[in-house]
Amino acid sequence: MFRNILVHVKPLETSSPHEATAVAIAKAHGARLTGISTLRDVSMLKLLFPGEGGASAARIERSYALAAEAERRFRALAEAAEVPCDWQVAEGDAAEVLSVAARYHDLTIVEQTDLVSDEVGFDVPETCVLSSGRPVLIVPNAGRFDTVGRSIVVAWNGSRQAAAALHGALPFIDRAERVLVLQGRGRASYPSVTRWPALDLKRAISSHGAPASIEPIGVEDTDAGSAILAAAAREGADLVVMGAYGRSWLREWILGGATRHILSHMKVPVLMAH
Repeated sequence: MFRNILVHVKPLETSSPHEATAVAIAKAHGARLTGISTLRDVSMLKLLFPGEGGASAARIERSYALAAEAERRFRALAEAAEVPCDWQVAEGDAAEVLSVAARYHDLTIVEQTDLVSDEVGFDVPETCVLSSGRPVLIVPNAGRFDTVGRSIVVAWNGSRQAAAALHGALPFIDRAERVLVLQGRGRASYPSVTRWPALDLKRAISSHGAPASIEPIGVEDTDAGSAILAAAAREGADLVVMGAYGRSWLREWILGGATRHILSHMKVPVLMAH
């Protein structure tokens, strides 16, 4: 089970679906939940105008006031659900802060990027997944997700990234009612291997108590993202588990790929690892 969970709380938003989702997951797993607010504008002011007061000081004070209001909202949400919680404030870009802070937690929960209202800077979900070395749960920025992990779709191609995501999701899989594995083609080459041992993914997942089934994904890599989301919708899944950026970030950015497609079009929470 997850024992300590980190959730990014945005001080400029009065409510976000992923905060309620984080509270629900923490309660289900008996975990302690830490909310963290990141003040990018404060760090920029301090770096650009060190030691200055006036307008800079007033803006910094306003940012901390917004963070204090976000803390009150977060604590009220957690306390209503009887979830033990902590609160942290950091000054800096959210993506950079969370990439490090995630390494101290079992799971980090962030919201899908809203290209209209979110802060300008590094994409938080992408950077956190790529840089933290930990599983990251990304929650869509619209909708309610009170249950996560009853029905799970796992995208699997045998890669390091897929394995990291699968093992990071085991606390969900331990409690799942069903798991569907979409089996894709691996790209890695192992020229020294002339015989493989018996490797049974269905058996490995089922040993955690969740009945598992496997089906081929049946599409080329360029269409994998839409196929994964279509399978999740068909199965009524409330969680997708997948590795992120099996190819280079630049190649996916130029040519498209499953990671970027899902980050843009996701309708249910997605647990990613790299």
